[in-house]
Formats: sequence, structure tokens, C-alpha cells
Amino acid sequence: MDTLSRRLAASTAAGLLFLALSACGDAAEPAPAAGAPALDQSSLAAAQANLDKYLTVPTSIVQSAALTKVPPKKKVGFIQCADPACAKLATYIKEATGALGWNLVTVNATATDPGSAIQQAIDAGVDYIATTGFPVALFKQQMAEAKAKGIGVFLCFSTDVPAGPDNDLYSDCYDSTAAGAYASAMADYLIVQSKGAVNALVVSIPTYPILTAQVDAMRAELAKNCPACKANTLEVTVNDLVGGAVPQNISSYLQAHPDVNYVYFTYASLANGVAPALRAAGLSAKVKLVGTQGSQPQMKEVADGTSAAWSALPQELSMWTMVDQMARLSVGQWSLPDERTAAVPPFYLVTTADAANALVNLEDGWPGPAGFKDAFRKLWGV
Repeated sequence: MDTLSRRLAASTAAGLLFLALSACGDAAEPAPAAGAPALDQSSLAAAQANLDKYLTVPTSIVQSAALTKVPPKKKVGFIQCADPACAKLATYIKEATGALGWNLVTVNATATDPGSAIQQAIDAGVDYIATTGFPVALFKQQMAEAKAKGIGVFLCFSTDVPAGPDNDLYSDCYDSTAAGAYASAMADYLIVQSKGAVNALVVSIPTYPILTAQVDAMRAELAKNCPACKANTLEVTVNDLVGGAVPQNISSYLQAHPDVNYVYFTYASLANGVAPALRAAGLSAKVKLVGTQGSQPQMKEVADGTSAAWSALPQELSMWTMVDQMARLSVGQWSLPDERTAAVPPFYLVTTADAANALVNLEDGWPGPAGFKDAFRKLWGV
């Protein structure tokens, strides 16, 4: 997912041990800004309570209801983007569908025209279509045809809201609801760590709705639990990211706004090259870096103290979660409330070197709760 335009089009897409929050990091925490209103203790307690839910490694999947019978054989079409990282998602969904004994057809798609790939899947006679990141707005014609032919559609890393048979969309894991959950958790981490002195720079690409949803949720949580806290957004483009301009954009912003004490990345690739750039500019001691969906590079930074915290969002689990919704539909056990609950798969915040060191050897980050694949197989009766 190094190229965000493709990664987000496909997968916009995504602490292992509980340690006392006071032990997080070695650097001194920022003191409340001079003249800033004292943080209300009840608000601080609310922030701490929400944060506490995400400081331990999840040990179980969300789904708990077993299927009443083994799912019948199905053919699934997975629409895959051109980025090599998206091929990794394909391997995850292949393993999950394989556990059910299902056939998987993978069709490559471009970032701007998923409809053509989806049409190929429809023409191939699939029973279900799965894809990541693509909004339904990009394939309205194919969505209508899929609905007419009884082909269920399943998403992950998008902002479309499933309504089952009403709109033919049966899942959207890690959707805007999930974005709200992990953005709120990180916002509360900043509140607690700074003791109410947050002045954050939120780095995002506004053309992607899933990132905008995260920015909005982060701002809302700060407004609720720390009205005096600040969050300004640095909006960059895909061209900025691909061209390597983001580190310099951030450095320039921080030089012009010396009161900023946190940089929050809404997506891991936005952090590429930032830490070295800040060191070169003499800014690394002034700000702490945090972000969403950290993988191996970000966990290494938390381990060495370069970054303060990253959320661990399991991509592998997300694909199994999407297949689980297919399995439920195949036996007549799909329900919207169940899907909405499953739309926020387990995640946690990695805030300590010890927690990060447990993940630095995992190229794709935390895969999910230990034994989650066996848990799904048991639920499916296979």
C-alpha cells in the first residue's frame, strides 16, 4: 500500500501487552499551554476510559454465532487493485474462501475503473463479489446488474452503508463507523498523554471519504473531551505522496506553526520519510508522531521511539470477516445488525516499545486475535 491512490482504491482502504499509560514513551509529555483552560477532570476521565479499551491486544473475534449448517459451495469474484500490496489481500481472501471449499476468481482493476473488473466477475458467473476501498459510486451500472442477477456485493475499507437486499450490499468492514472508533481512541490518547494540551496537525488526503471520516471523528472526540484542544488539517494530494513531497510539506507547516505538538497521520504511507525529514530540520524533539493502520515501518519507529503510537488494524482479519458475511448469507443467517457489529473488527493502539517490538517482524502488521482463523472455521462448521 505504498501508492495510496491504488491502495485506498483497493483497501482504503487498515500495544500487544497492557502497560500503564504513564509508562508510554520516554520523552517528556507536553505541559498544558500557557493560558489554556484547565482540562475538566470528568472529561479527562472519559478520555481515559475510552482509551483503556484499546490498550490491550484483542483476544477474540467479534462474531460468536455459529452457522446452523455448513455453507453450500459458492464462487466468489475478488476485485483486486494493481498495487502489489493488494495482492496480499487476495491471498487472505483466497485462504478464507478456501477454508469453506469455495472457488475464488480474482480480477485486476484499475484505480479509476473498477466497474470493468466487476463486469468481468459478473460475466464469469460468480455468486458473490468482494472488493476493498472502491465506493459504489464508481460502479453503479455493475451494482445494478449484480442486484438484478442476485449477486451479493461485499466491501471493506469504504464508506458505503450496507442495507442487505435493499441495496445489494452485504458488508463494509472497516467503514466510517470503524474509522470513528479508531480515530476517537487516538484522539483520547492524545488528550491523556498531553493532559489536555493537544495542538495536532492531522495529515490527510481529502479526496478519500474514508480518511475524511476519520478526520471528522478525531475532531469530534477532541471537541467532546477536550474543547480547548486544537486540530488543524494539512491536506495533501496523491501526487504529493507519490512524488515524496509530504515530508517537506509537514516540515514547512511545523516551522510556520511552532506550537504544534503532535502530527497525526490518517494513513500509514503518509508517514513515509517524515521522521528523517523532521530530524534533519531539527523538529523531531518538538512533535510526536501518531497514526492509523501502522505496519512494519511504523512499528519499528514506535520501538525506537521515533513515533509515539500507531493503531494496529488487522488486514488479514478483515478479509476473513468479509468472507464470514458471505457464509452467513449463503445459509440464510445474514442480518444487518450482525453485519454492523462486525464492521468494526478488533484493533488496538501500540503505544510502547515493548508492544511494538512484538510486531516488528510482521511485514503486514498485526494479523488479528490469536487463533482467529480456527475460530471462524469452527463457526462455519468446516
